[in-house]
Amino acid sequence: MITYSIIIPHKNTPDLLQYCLDSIPVRNDIQVIVVDDNSDADKVDFDHFPRWKGENYECYLTKEGKGAGYARNVGLKHVNGKWVLFVDADDFLLPSVNEIFDEEKDTEADIVFFRPKAVMLDAQDVPSKRADIYNAFIDGYLKTGEEVELRSQWFSPCSRFFRSSMIREKELVFEEIRYANDTVFAAMVGCEADKIAVRDKYYYMITESDNSLTSLYLSKHGELETRAEAFFRAQQILYEHHYPVNENFAFEMLRRLVTTNRKVFVRCFKAMQKLCGYSRIGLIKNLFATNRPMSRFKRSIYAFVVTF
Repeated sequence: MITYSIIIPHKNTPDLLQYCLDSIPVRNDIQVIVVDDNSDADKVDFDHFPRWKGENYECYLTKEGKGAGYARNVGLKHVNGKWVLFVDADDFLLPSVNEIFDEEKDTEADIVFFRPKAVMLDAQDVPSKRADIYNAFIDGYLKTGEEVELRSQWFSPCSRFFRSSMIREKELVFEEIRYANDTVFAAMVGCEADKIAVRDKYYYMITESDNSLTSLYLSKHGELETRAEAFFRAQQILYEHHYPVNENFAFEMLRRLVTTNRKVFVRCFKAMQKLCGYSRIGLIKNLFATNRPMSRFKRSIYAFVVTF
């Protein structure tokens, strides 16, 4: 009987994928699903494609090249387990996961959160800060019992277990976009989960490299716009379920957009007005309050004109 289904999207990193697969314990109650997102033939030897050593291993080679969100959706169609775990191909699991699998199989929750760890990919004795925000959410919950940050701000699907029946019944899927494909999914599962559980334990290791999307955050063409619009879509979902809007991050996105993309700025500006009840003048005033006087004046006039 399959208890845990592990979905791994992959593109062009076969050595890292094999390392990831080798970190998964070989158990009959685990199903491993790898979905390759149209990797390049000069980077991946498809005749010797990485594989897991367990029996319940499935690999799907897609040719669409639609990104990790699409690959995860393909994986979801083949899930047989009670629990779903998402693992990035450049991350890996810690040995403690074996014991955790034994402990959590009968847990009565829709999502189980765990602390992640993070290291630099090329120097795994060097810690990374990529896990800090998630551990802060865990700390907050363990101190106060408040679930809001876990449900509304844990945007990564990693380092937690999802009940597969919840995903299936609620028809939850990832957006098939180049960046931030998991943002709306995270908002939806946070809102739809009837019960969550939190464990003060580690099983997931995040890695950071010099060329990762995190290290190159917002440096790619179109990335800011894609992430911003996904963020505001997620905030709309959270708002409809009576969760607070993350205004600090919303303001950060708007400040970046005002100098880069007028159309997306206007759409996100109006979304912010709707979500937070700002007047146009009030939002502009708050948006540029910390700018120097001349910059504040110029950007305020620009924002006033384009959002008219």
